[in-house]
Amino acid sequence: MERPGGKGRPVDLLVERFRKGAPGAFEAIVRAHQDRVYSFCARMLSDREDALDAAQEVFLSAWRNLAEFRGEAALSTWLLRIAANRCLNRIRRRKSLSMHEAPWPELSGETDEAIIFQPAGGEADRPDRLAETCEMGEILTKALSRIDPGSRWMVLLSDVEGFSYEEIATLADVPVGTVKSRLHRARMAMRRLLSPVA
Repeated sequence: MERPGGKGRPVDLLVERFRKGAPGAFEAIVRAHQDRVYSFCARMLSDREDALDAAQEVFLSAWRNLAEFRGEAALSTWLLRIAANRCLNRIRRRKSLSMHEAPWPELSGETDEAIIFQPAGGEADRPDRLAETCEMGEILTKALSRIDPGSRWMVLLSDVEGFSYEEIATLADVPVGTVKSRLHRARMAMRRLLSPVA
């Protein structure tokens, strides 16, 4: 439908249909983006219920503000920016209530019980590749959970969602150099966390 940072014609048409009051247009937008938004929220918040709530907030905010969406970025980019803001607000709220950030789920091997980072692979059908991918996903999930949330969302946008430095800079409203330095520090921190594994 839509490439990261690119203009996706079907989604653009849905936005126009929504603006004209076409029935079902917003539901189609939600269906097109709900999995991606939820996955992003789950990785940021490390809590399924919290992620579901945040994803619902994202689409509620989108519904309220879609008429003002100018299309300067792709719709998916705009939605992920809303998601990042909602997630960071929830993390700040946790801290302001003197609560520690919820621990990332214990990885018991039951994939339906844990949020696991699953990098894409070309040979996903092979059992040995599936096992390696699952194990690597568990390791990456643990490392990602240990970097600060302000950097975590940039890593997710860059390394999972495929956004460019320029797109992230626009979303974060910071210079490209700041994005590069934050991502460099976050990646170095993850490398240190992953070095015993390598």
